[in-house]
Amino acid sequence: MRMNCINRIVLCAILVLAMNVNAGETTGEARVLAARRFTLEQAIITALQQNPNILIARQEIERTKGLFIQLRAAAMPQVNGTAQFQDLDPHITNFSGVTEQVGTSFTNQFGTERTYTLQIAANQVIFSGGRVPGQISSASFQRDSSYYGFRNAVDQVVATVRQQFYLVLLDRALIGVQEESVRLLQSQLTDQQNRFEAGTVPRFNVLQAQVALSNQLPQLITPRNHYTISQLHLAKT
Repeated sequence: MRMNCINRIVLCAILVLAMNVNAGETTGEARVLAARRFTLEQAIITALQQNPNILIARQEIERTKGLFIQLRAAAMPQVNGTAQFQDLDPHITNFSGVTEQVGTSFTNQFGTERTYTLQIAANQVIFSGGRVPGQISSASFQRDSSYYGFRNAVDQVVATVRQQFYLVLLDRALIGVQEESVRLLQSQLTDQQNRFEAGTVPRFNVLQAQVALSNQLPQLITPRNHYTISQLHLAKT
């Protein structure tokens, strides 16, 4: 009697552990499925962040903007300043190269020990044959064109992502349709085999069901291949 009680306790513990394990596996599978969920909005955001065409268009904006700033800076006034400071110690040497002697001091020939020099110059291109204004206008046009090119690239990528995303959904739905057709034909084949064994139908019905099932299998392989290819195209975009 005591052994039966112990066995029941052990059996109950095993059942509880099994239920916990199954619950944990179900939760893990649910988390995996939730992690693999990928919406259309996420696909568009990912494409806007990582698509090569958009990244190239964005870098083109930076390049044309820098070119415009460079050419415009060439036509603006340029101010250059130079400063010089000179401090002479009369106890070391003079301008004639005479070295110091003990007990004797020398001063420079100007009679000063410090010299300050400051020079400021402003330059601006007044006329260059129209070359600089033309280059600035061309750079401004390229800068504006890069903005429109970026907008065009964004529109094309978003449209492509939408098209490819819905194509993935379509291919997945077609797989489900073909799988249902295969299951239906398999059930029909099983039914015909059972009827043939019962002697109610000829063997021709079984062969006909087998042929129909064999013809349906390639139609299931095709949408599966299309589904894989559409996923790769979407990932590339």
